[in-house]
Amino acid sequence: MPAPEGYVTKMAAITMIRQRTGYGRFVIEKKMAELEAAGNIRFHDNPGNERSKVISKLDVEKIVAALSLPPPE
Repeated sequence: MPAPEGYVTKMAAITMIRQRTGYGRFVIEKKMAELEAAGNIRFHDNPGNERSKVISKLDVEKIVAALSLPPPE
């Protein structure tokens, strides 16, 4: 079963973040863990698959922003 509207699976989120930032899975997962521990993002159980986690697309954007360089001045 696909993720609910407005959410993506953790693996899909990692793929999206990799494409946008160029970072690898381990760097992304480390940043995800840091942001989750700080309370900035939150994973939820996937209602359609008990072994899968989902994350909101807004939280994915927070991860991309945390991994992106600031704009040049």
